[in-house]
Amino acid sequence: MVELHPLVPAGRGRAAMSVPPVTRLKGLFLRALSRITNRHAVLLPAEAGRDDALIDLRAPYRVTGAVLTVDLRETGSGRLSATLLGYEGHFPVRVLWTGEAREYPGPSALGLDLVSGAVRLDGSDWGRVPLPLPGRRFCWKLRLVAPDGRVRERLTGHYVPLDVSAVGREYFEGENYVDHEAQSAADHQEIMRLLRSHGARAPVLEVGCATGGLLAALDAEGLTGVGVDVSEWAIARSAERLGPDRTWVCDVEKDELPALVTARRPFGTLVLAAVLEHFREPFAVLARLTPLAAPGTVLVLSTTNRDSLCQMLFGSEWEGHFDWTHRSVDQISARTLRAELPALGWRIERLTTDLVWDISADPTRATVREWWASDARFRRLLAERELGDIITCVAVKT
Repeated sequence: MVELHPLVPAGRGRAAMSVPPVTRLKGLFLRALSRITNRHAVLLPAEAGRDDALIDLRAPYRVTGAVLTVDLRETGSGRLSATLLGYEGHFPVRVLWTGEAREYPGPSALGLDLVSGAVRLDGSDWGRVPLPLPGRRFCWKLRLVAPDGRVRERLTGHYVPLDVSAVGREYFEGENYVDHEAQSAADHQEIMRLLRSHGARAPVLEVGCATGGLLAALDAEGLTGVGVDVSEWAIARSAERLGPDRTWVCDVEKDELPALVTARRPFGTLVLAAVLEHFREPFAVLARLTPLAAPGTVLVLSTTNRDSLCQMLFGSEWEGHFDWTHRSVDQISARTLRAELPALGWRIERLTTDLVWDISADPTRATVREWWASDARFRRLLAERELGDIITCVAVKT
């Protein structure tokens, strides 16, 4: 029994969130209703019950130019109001600008100039948004009241892509992750479960160790490991957590591994969690890392799936493209891993896909993640057809 909120991000590294008392009460009600009816009771957002509840529009999720244009397609007249919302954490609740309601002229363009802040409706000035925007993500909250009083509303979802080289504190605390430490904690628990179930051994090498959270969890399990990462900021944080000579700055795609790392080979376990998609040539990187293994070495990796349902639906606006350091999301899939890993001498023990990874506020996109959250049959469909957004793979060196 699930109560679904259209703005709850279902996706990679999702942090645990406290459950409000009202939600708990609704959960109890749904469980009781399910028992009485022998059906799976779910609460959907109100707009799910009316075909005419949402404003008809077309708008890009990924904003690539200086002006964001929302193509409003409603044919009737009415009064249109608009509020621009910024994000606080995972939710668009921060009011950045509100325009007074004005006459809606029929199909028209709502424009936001990201350089000047100017807002225009059908070419006419409506106001000016204070700049700079507080973050990469934002959305419009639109409300159209027809002459007969009928109301249609719509949230849109947008983000501004980045193209920078440094991966510093901002990447882990706002520009890409909201809070990397919190969002990665659940992922670390799942990786530890996989390592235990597949008999992983020390020493462990983690490629893409970030701030050292997984290495600390490995220490607690008696699996001593070392790590490398491209981020100087993250490696400094990991050194504070783990001590010296445990992690190093290294881009394994182009740099030689530090001598203190190679001296520990062969490694009993290799971990690449949410990192393979960051390389320009991911399978060449796996080929470079394979000589560090010995027969019986366990490889655990999680990565993006270019053949996922969401990638098919959203294309270049798939969530996998939000992170500007994702350089090979169009190369990696369950299919390509099944071909490449055995060619490198790895026997695949487990390969699954999971999750609908989408964080847009737009309710039409929210339907996919709500379906995934509420319907076990849909989750089974994605798993069996390998259509989930995230791949988890365990392989053993032969």
